[in-house]
Amino acid sequence: MMNLTNIKIVADDIKSIKIQWATNIAKAGMDILAKEIKKQNFVSLKEFDTFLKQAIVILRQARATEPMLFNGLKYCLVSYKNLLSKGVDLKTMTVKLFQTCKTYLGDIEREEVLRPLIGAKLIKKNMHIMTHCHSGSVVKMLITAHKQNKKIHVYNTETRPLYQWRKTSQDLIKAGVPDTMITDDAAPFFVDNLYESDTYIDMVIIGSDAIKTDGSIYNKVGSFSIALAAWHSKIPVYIVGSLTKIDREGTVKIEQRSGKELRPDAPKELEIINYAFDMVPAKFITGIITEYGIIKPKDIKKVVKKQCPWMIK
Repeated sequence: MMNLTNIKIVADDIKSIKIQWATNIAKAGMDILAKEIKKQNFVSLKEFDTFLKQAIVILRQARATEPMLFNGLKYCLVSYKNLLSKGVDLKTMTVKLFQTCKTYLGDIEREEVLRPLIGAKLIKKNMHIMTHCHSGSVVKMLITAHKQNKKIHVYNTETRPLYQWRKTSQDLIKAGVPDTMITDDAAPFFVDNLYESDTYIDMVIIGSDAIKTDGSIYNKVGSFSIALAAWHSKIPVYIVGSLTKIDREGTVKIEQRSGKELRPDAPKELEIINYAFDMVPAKFITGIITEYGIIKPKDIKKVVKKQCPWMIK
């Protein structure tokens, strides 16, 4: 008999932010799906069909802004429908779907190796680089540039209310990368090079939780104001993100979290708006650093059609 307990546990961990950051969420979701497909003893294709569809719904509902996971689940569904059309038996189906999940996970791991090397080519010696929140891909790129003896200095935000800067700074300092933390409120003014700036910023590099088909992106709240300040000063803004983060359905919404995250003892009469993400318009973005190279925002849909045609089926 099918069992969704472990799927629900991972979904709850994603929902409660015990598992966070887009790549980690995609890995966790696809990994538990693969494990459960392999481990469970389904008695019929009908039962497997029910399991797969319910598992996908549970994982999709865990977070609203996770297209990297959503596209992995889509990849599985496309494979499943193709196998059904070929009339495969239950054993073949579970083996093939397990392999599909593992293929997607393998692609993520290969992308994680490629992107830092591609992005580091953009970084020149002695650059001052601004980043926001925590992105494992951005950190790897900055460390790669540091190892290439480019003598960069990184400035990163504190990222309230969960203070993800601690992870970013910890990783950079451990790797020997000079790092300075800026408060969230000061970040847009600090980035702008036109007005009484103490530090000249050469480049902004941030991660992305989702990429829209028009080339704009969703990322941790605060990204909009930093990118706006950079655009105003003609500072290049680069986004790091796999093509698997494309919001192909246009269904990703800005997540709002409980006001208690900001103030647990807030008066009942006080309304608190707590955006977890915001949007960076395509016009602020110089390029999106992907596993397929650096893509201009206007070209993102064309590259997806060429490199990942299964996304648009």
